[in-house]
Amino acid sequence: MSDLGDLFRQIRIKKNWSIRKAANKMGISYSYLSILEKGVDPRTGKVSNPRPETLKIISETYNYPYEELMKTAGYLEKDSSSGKVFNLSVFVSNINLIKGNMSIEKLSEDIYTKTGYHIKASQIQSYLSGDIEPFPGTFNILCKYAEVSLDFWYKYNTPETLEKERIKYRSTLHKESLEESNKDFILFNTLRKDVKDFVIFEDNLPYIEVAMEAQKNKVSPDTLKLLISTIISERDNMG
Repeated sequence: MSDLGDLFRQIRIKKNWSIRKAANKMGISYSYLSILEKGVDPRTGKVSNPRPETLKIISETYNYPYEELMKTAGYLEKDSSSGKVFNLSVFVSNINLIKGNMSIEKLSEDIYTKTGYHIKASQIQSYLSGDIEPFPGTFNILCKYAEVSLDFWYKYNTPETLEKERIKYRSTLHKESLEESNKDFILFNTLRKDVKDFVIFEDNLPYIEVAMEAQKNKVSPDTLKLLISTIISERDNMG
């Protein structure tokens, strides 16, 4: 079994899903998912490496970070920190620092509330017991939740170093947010004045939403223009 296939299998088992149930949710065949988990196509003997679009579907179905699947599949380079050695005592110490007085169940709920990703209480307990090591994607979720860097999990920390990590993390996040806002502002300023005036006028929001819905459903601008012309023509004829 390949690393990617083993990862697929472990994620599915943790969800208590059968291969058939998982395949149905993904919209792929049972046999194809079975091949992906085995890592080898028995018909050809070749490695079954799914395409990025398939990994995207699996990521969304399993609620597992897409980037981590891409790394495991070899499409993206793995982080240099992936070579770090996992230390259970360090990890347990940092989890206890993060959760404070919360129970493991409450920590699991809080992680989902703040990140949108599930890490079950039983899964956290398995990590703390040393039964399994956290996946790279799990570390990413924990980093987002705790507002710390990946390096945080590979060294002992104190409330003081945790606070420093969070300040640094938020500063980086704020900088990225400002850069993104600047890009949006620059792009907005490239629009014609009448377009900008239309967009910022609150009463025009329903029209913008309709245009977004049309684009989402691949209704072309030409089709919309034709519909508008037809409606105007019928309205004028009725008048």
